[in-house]
Order: sequence, then C-alpha cells, then structure tokens
Amino acid sequence: MKKQLIAWTACLFVACVSTSEKKEVYFGRVDGAPSMECLPDLDIDRKELSSRMRGAMEIAAASFQRPAPPPPEDRAADAISRWSQGPFREWLQWKTQVVVSARRELDLAAEENHRQRILSGALVGMMYEDLARTLLKVPMPEDLDDEPEVRAAFENVRKEEARPFLEFSQAAYRACAANAKQLPGMRQFAEFCQGRLERLPSL
Repeated sequence: MKKQLIAWTACLFVACVSTSEKKEVYFGRVDGAPSMECLPDLDIDRKELSSRMRGAMEIAAASFQRPAPPPPEDRAADAISRWSQGPFREWLQWKTQVVVSARRELDLAAEENHRQRILSGALVGMMYEDLARTLLKVPMPEDLDDEPEVRAAFENVRKEEARPFLEFSQAAYRACAANAKQLPGMRQFAEFCQGRLERLPSL
C-alpha cells in the first residue's frame, strides 16, 4: 500500500510539472518583410491542418522565397526601363501567378474550418502586401529629378499599380483579425493581422 501511495504521489507530481510548463506563444512579427517566419504560432501542430491547407502554405512560402531582381545601379531612364521591362517584369509575372495559385488554394482551405480561415487571411494579406511594397519601391529614373511634373506622374503610376494589391491585403488582414477574435487559441493572429494592417503604406 505504501509503495502504491509513493508511486501515485510521484505520478501526480510529474503531471503537475508537465502541465505547469506552458510553451511561450510566439505572436509573430508585424514589421519587416512578409515571410512564413512572421506568422504567429498556431494553437495546434501544423500536421493537424488539412492536406489542402498544408499544400497552400507551401505555395505561399514559395512566393516569399524568390525576391525581386535588384534594380540597376545606373538610374538612367534607359537602364531602369530595360530592368523594368525585362527581369522585373518576368519576376512580377511569376510572382503574380504564384500568389493567385496560393490564394485559390487558401480560399478552399479556409472553407474547411475556422482556424484555417484565420491562417489563410494572414497569408493572403502578407502575399499581397509583399507585391504592393515591391511595386512601390520601383526606382525612379534620375532623369526625372529636375522634372517635378513628370516625377509626380511617375509616382502616381507607381501607386496605382500597387493599389489593387494593397486593397486585397487590407481586406485579408481585416478578415483575419475579425475571425481570430472568435477563437481563443488564435487570438495572437488578431493582434498580428491588425498590426500588419496598421503598418501598410497609405496611398
């Protein structure tokens, strides 16, 4: 009887220790370039997500892994034009196709359960944020430095190119934040998506 009591006490102690050691939740990064590493912790293991969701996440991850080609050091108009019409255009076409493919799969995965709807919103928001920020960083030719009207027109075109992607990002982050408030274990996503929403560039 005494041995059983000692064993029972030991088991109880071990159980108490294991339950008291809670893993610290990572709330994600609301600043910096969009990436999979920015995402907050889920309240479940990623293996418990649906196969469609895991596949969609792989496509989304691919969209972050290939950065835009660096612009030429020469800021002359012809050099910027060759870059924008060549390697940058090719990258933008590739990037847009990957984002569209990822969003299609994420939209389907979002219909499977509420948790995946939250995660999908965060990923869609970051993918479109990435596109918008990249377009807003397209360099302006130095030839325009002394041409304020042409410079303003160039800036306006740059903003208009980024606007649709920025609006998609805003909508996705808002949905993510609203949905995350409804699931206690995913509240960290509400803070994450709201934080990234507030830091989006204004046009």
